[in-house]
Amino acid sequence: MRTLTQSLAALRANVVAKLPSDVMSEIERQIVELRASGIVDRALGVGARIPAFVLENQHGISISSQVLLDRGPLVINFYRGKW
Repeated sequence: MRTLTQSLAALRANVVAKLPSDVMSEIERQIVELRASGIVDRALGVGARIPAFVLENQHGISISSQVLLDRGPLVINFYRGKW
């Protein structure tokens, strides 16, 4: 059985093999830029607690993370998408 690290390395190799070199160069440039910005150092680690927050739900109603936690466990999924 492969580890997650091995699976991700295989996936990356597969993507790199299929992308044009100029696209891959731009991706690598963006990765370097993100790392240089210090965002990685500010990211929460495994098991870290996030600060309380308030966001709007799908109906435009503000909801607090604390209110949700008071009801039980809270799972947060980060989805980077484009609508």
